[in-house]
Amino acid sequence: MTSDSASIELANLTVQAGERTLLKDVNLTLPGGKISLVVGPSGVGKSVLLKLIGGLVSGSRSGIRVDGGITHGGQPVTVGESGIVFQSFALLDELSPLGNVDLAESCSRHQSESSRKPNEWLDELNVPTKVPTARLSGGQRQRLAIARTLAANPPILLFDEPTSGLDPATGTQVADLIRETHHKYGRTSIVVTHDYPTLLPIAEHVFLFDSENQTIREIEPAEWNRLGDLIAKGSAHRRINGDTSLALPSLGERLGKSIASFFCETTNVAVAAASALWGLIPRWTNLKWGSRFTWHYAKMIFGVTALIYLVLAGFINGFVTTYFTFQFFPYATYTEPLLIEELLQALGFTVYRVFVPILSCILIAARCGAAVTADIGGRQYGHQLDAMRTFGADPNRYLLTAIMWGFLVGTPLLNFVSYAASVFASLLSFVWMHPDRGPDFWDHHFFYNLRQLNSIWFVGAGWLWAKLAISGLGIGAIAYFQGLKPKTSTSDVSRSVTNTILWATLYVLLIHFWFSLVEFEGLRIQPDAAK
Repeated sequence: MTSDSASIELANLTVQAGERTLLKDVNLTLPGGKISLVVGPSGVGKSVLLKLIGGLVSGSRSGIRVDGGITHGGQPVTVGESGIVFQSFALLDELSPLGNVDLAESCSRHQSESSRKPNEWLDELNVPTKVPTARLSGGQRQRLAIARTLAANPPILLFDEPTSGLDPATGTQVADLIRETHHKYGRTSIVVTHDYPTLLPIAEHVFLFDSENQTIREIEPAEWNRLGDLIAKGSAHRRINGDTSLALPSLGERLGKSIASFFCETTNVAVAAASALWGLIPRWTNLKWGSRFTWHYAKMIFGVTALIYLVLAGFINGFVTTYFTFQFFPYATYTEPLLIEELLQALGFTVYRVFVPILSCILIAARCGAAVTADIGGRQYGHQLDAMRTFGADPNRYLLTAIMWGFLVGTPLLNFVSYAASVFASLLSFVWMHPDRGPDFWDHHFFYNLRQLNSIWFVGAGWLWAKLAISGLGIGAIAYFQGLKPKTSTSDVSRSVTNTILWATLYVLLIHFWFSLVEFEGLRIQPDAAK
């Protein structure tokens, strides 16, 4: 592991966000083992800089273009080398405070020399262990975020606007906490903020994010009392010159971006498909947490509510198909006695091979796909995925694998319960409408084209399992990667959920359409075809 006191070097660093240049050819040394404060007005790119140091922004990610390099102790910075305390805290609310700390400690690639247990971190930082994470106060959540970061034992601590949204008294407590943890654990600490009055007393070095000159420069202690004027000057520069990234593009520019986006999305789809299949291979670094995330998404995809949802849908499907087939058959008085056996045979075949698989996959796409996208999208918006990356729990290893297996197992399972409910409803409907025929008559003819001699499997079981598996894997991939797209507002999360329902449903229909063409090509059901 790199020495904790090693400096962080920015070498010829240029950063562009869209059409806007944040930094240009910056060469800077952030001293190791010190508390460095990076100040500047809101919106200049301080958080982007923090993610760059944390290894979370690559040249192609989130529209950020990066040239030059950042090193720590002479080595390029990588994900997991820095622990980030995010402005939004990025806590996993489904886990307890103890679970948040335990996850960071268990998955971290940095071995701690301390035998400290997760609850000891919480006790030391005065975080309640019996209160659900979502119900903690702002100050408690901040302390929990710091405890989780420290538990991962990173050599660099990064704080993103740590006092934002806190009252002055709590902000001062957080500043004192940063100073205490820094001196106690000897990490390199970098704090980016526009709330310099609260955090200046703990700083050992101060750097100004100069948006006017697109650089970062150190401010000497003698000038610290002028920080307000320097930051105000940067704010005025941005107001006067405007933000070119917000300028409305021309029609030609929008058309060009649309075409480029289409080809980019086409490439992304191929990459996502390959990543999704690769994600089926469990590559967890910690079995306990891999299992816990798998269980989390299993409950989400085929838990009790999903089972009830598909059972009700199957029951309705079985009743509707049977009731309306026999109730409104043309000239039923004359033709039904002659065709009732053939009608039941056709009904049994289509319910098993067509109706229920299509219906169940569409409902899985709409219900389960949307739930997974909302979950991943919320994590993306709340920076939970970035937080997981910083302490070694790669979402592609833990979340994607869990989601893909959840859909691979859940799609056939939900289809099965839906089919069972549909068969039961069909039986009840038929016996109610034809009490003279009875359940044995229905059973013999409904399954006539499905049962095979000396086999527990119905005819076409292989085709059915194949299209269910392919449908489930596709829904899982679409749900995950829609949720993974950059999110800057809750509207982006909602939009990704809508896109998942749209594209996953369309995908399912295309898969079933293709299978129908291939599976039933040349197939003609004869009275003895299944025997």
